[in-house]
Amino acid sequence: MSDRAEQTAAAWALRHPLDPGRQHELEAWLASDPRHAGMLLRAMAALSALDTALAPAPDDIADAFEARPARRRMLIGMGGAIAAAAVGLIGWSSVTSEHVATGRGEIRRLPLVDGSVATINTDSDLRVAFVSDSRRVVLDRGQAWFQVAKDRKRPFIVDAGIAQVRAVGTAFSVDRSESGVQVTVTEGVVAVWPSGESGALTILQAGQYASFHAGGVSPEVGTAPVQITRALAWRNGEISLENDTLGHAVEQFNRYNRQQLVVVDPTLARERLIGLFQIDKPEDFAATLAASLGVAVTVSPDEIRIERTKLPTH
Repeated sequence: MSDRAEQTAAAWALRHPLDPGRQHELEAWLASDPRHAGMLLRAMAALSALDTALAPAPDDIADAFEARPARRRMLIGMGGAIAAAAVGLIGWSSVTSEHVATGRGEIRRLPLVDGSVATINTDSDLRVAFVSDSRRVVLDRGQAWFQVAKDRKRPFIVDAGIAQVRAVGTAFSVDRSESGVQVTVTEGVVAVWPSGESGALTILQAGQYASFHAGGVSPEVGTAPVQITRALAWRNGEISLENDTLGHAVEQFNRYNRQQLVVVDPTLARERLIGLFQIDKPEDFAATLAASLGVAVTVSPDEIRIERTKLPTH
């Protein structure tokens, strides 16, 4: 029971500051057991330790959750301070907000009022709300890469539906699609967790990723710095291929262009490719295929058809 309650406390702390609609839930949880107040304060102290360090090792964060007895007694002995902490969690007011949606082929660099920058990928939709003690982004669809200005008093939180991300001064990408959410870290450290009180906290450092799927208790976590860098080539208007299939390349190009690439032969789609290509120049990509694979390319205003060259019959 204790471990589960500690996880719930961490989930409440990570939601700081809370939407007013969750106020009664937090108050009910605090009232259900006198130990919950101390658990919440310990979780808040652990997050404070995370915010203070640029890139702490996982063991350091684990130690922060296991507070020393003296500090534990001090926190629990704060008595009425938990009420003030709860008010701090709940009482926030909007400072500034913005809604951004990108169309097909559009990549937008959005400077934020705190000095952070959001680079938003094609066909994406996000909302920004900076409040008195936090910076919040809701990613409703698509992908964005965030370069976060350090502000220990206001954590930077991204809500991607089934997944939540928390950072202070770092750089990371969040990609939300119908199949799930992927978080990749390019600089510093972030905390991620599945939405919902039962979700466990995971710490990601630069070069790591976490993949979330609906209904999952914990994300799939891995380390792939080279692959992460290639996958984020879109920030420079490029598609980076490294032994990727033609079918995969076509999917990427078609996300950005109204003139769609069409591979006629399924076996051709399995060909492996290496190269760096401009996102908005599918005809140049097709011309490269014609030269390297000997394929036939037919261009029309709406599509570019790629097929194997037919051998003459005798």
